[in-house]
Amino acid sequence: MFERKKVLVIGDLISDVYTYTEAVGLSLESPTLKAEYISEKKQLGGAGNLVMNLRALDREVCFFTTFNDSTISDILNENNVKYFNLDRQHTVKSRYYVNRKGNNYKHLQINYGSILTLKKEEEDKVLSELVKIIDEYDSVILSDYRGGFLSENLTISTIKLCRSKKKPCIVNTQLSDWGIKKDLKLQKFENCSLFILNEEEEQFYNLRSESITTLGSRGCKYNGIIYPPRETEVVDTCSAGDSFTAMASLVSLDNSLKALDYCNIWASLATETKGATPPSYELFKSIISERYRTKSGSC
Repeated sequence: MFERKKVLVIGDLISDVYTYTEAVGLSLESPTLKAEYISEKKQLGGAGNLVMNLRALDREVCFFTTFNDSTISDILNENNVKYFNLDRQHTVKSRYYVNRKGNNYKHLQINYGSILTLKKEEEDKVLSELVKIIDEYDSVILSDYRGGFLSENLTISTIKLCRSKKKPCIVNTQLSDWGIKKDLKLQKFENCSLFILNEEEEQFYNLRSESITTLGSRGCKYNGIIYPPRETEVVDTCSAGDSFTAMASLVSLDNSLKALDYCNIWASLATETKGATPPSYELFKSIISERYRTKSGSC
């Protein structure tokens, strides 16, 4: 179905931890909610969610990032993901849910971790490993969640390497989370192949690189043309952008109508479940088969 089969993902890993509890009343010590622990679930967020989407699409993936949690290694190994780890801090987002009358309500979120500053020798180490393996891969994604892994020097050098090797380099970064938007410094991403951003971020985009704007329930925009979405009942939009980017790394915009339809469909499927859960590849293929009246094809 896709021409690109092997993808390099470089960026900030986030651990998404979900703790589920049952409300049992108010605490006797203070007027606060009292709840009993039920279960906990850990998922890969940030660039890690991109990786899991690509694995759900049956692509071979190598992940360059940093983390200091052995359970992440277990998740990556269980999903047959190759990875290069600088073994430094990463961001953890812990969300606490309280079950009341059968419904889970988000009660609290605590974020851990500070922005990483890469040392020159660490940047050189990452680049050295990239040079060794980049020829094996069909496309590269830079996923910047402001964790610090994609330093200016590392980003510029990686894009330059991609251009020299004629490898598509797709950028996805959370511009809307970058605080004072007038101070955004996007120049490190100049010369990437494709920049994916949302509607809020579009007004701050000032690069010459080609871009796609995701429009939520209205689909996406490319070269001034809006490509409509697949209609669905939305449950959670938190991972739709990563899902869209994952698909965009596999398709060719030479046939933009079909390629962006694929992206919109995959992203819409991601909104049908709670949390950063990749869609079903089998369901995606069945939708594509019905829509295009074919069992296979490439774009």
